[in-house]
Amino acid sequence: MKDRRDNPLRSPPGVKNNMEPLLFADWYTDPFCSWSFAAEEAIGRFRSHFGERLSFRHRLFPLYSSIDEFLRNHGLATQNDFAPRIGKVSRATGVTMSPKVWETGQAPSSTEECCRFAEAALIADPEKGDRFLARLRELAFLDGRNIGDPGILRETARALGVDMALLEEALRSGRAEAALEEDREKARVEGVTVRPTLVMTNSGGDRVFIGGLRDPDLFILAGEILIREAS
Repeated sequence: MKDRRDNPLRSPPGVKNNMEPLLFADWYTDPFCSWSFAAEEAIGRFRSHFGERLSFRHRLFPLYSSIDEFLRNHGLATQNDFAPRIGKVSRATGVTMSPKVWETGQAPSSTEECCRFAEAALIADPEKGDRFLARLRELAFLDGRNIGDPGILRETARALGVDMALLEEALRSGRAEAALEEDREKARVEGVTVRPTLVMTNSGGDRVFIGGLRDPDLFILAGEILIREAS
């Protein structure tokens, strides 16, 4: 199995565009989504392929607001009951994951807080916000830590060099909350129900919607077709 720590594409480097983008992509995700964790290599290859032709945006779409309700909706009673599902995702994708976060009861009570912090980190610095998202998933699915804990969230942002004054201002002012609500509303309008989901649009307004983890070649092919159709 592949270990995300050894994947150089898990957080694609920021690109300073010198040209108008030809393709626009919204990536709907949640820091605590195991399928999004498994999809980091695929979305990294997609982003690297298009480079300056692509305008890419993370859209934070909380997995749940109440863990008790989330477990009930899956017909489960305890966090430990969910742990085998992480193993299934790991086996299906070949990506190393640990169920420890569920086995030890360290799953966030709500994923809204880590989504708000991710929004704030992206506002403060999009490139470091990318790395922040990737690191949160490592903490959850490799280290078994509770990424809903504000202390862990701040510690992680600080360790990655995120400007903490900008991050705290985004949280305090409501900018992060507003960004999260915008992403939720966009998900509703687009009909997004699963994480991750990639929605691509070309300069002419043509659109492709791909739900779930797919082969990166599919993402790339769909993007290239959209660009050709707009030219």
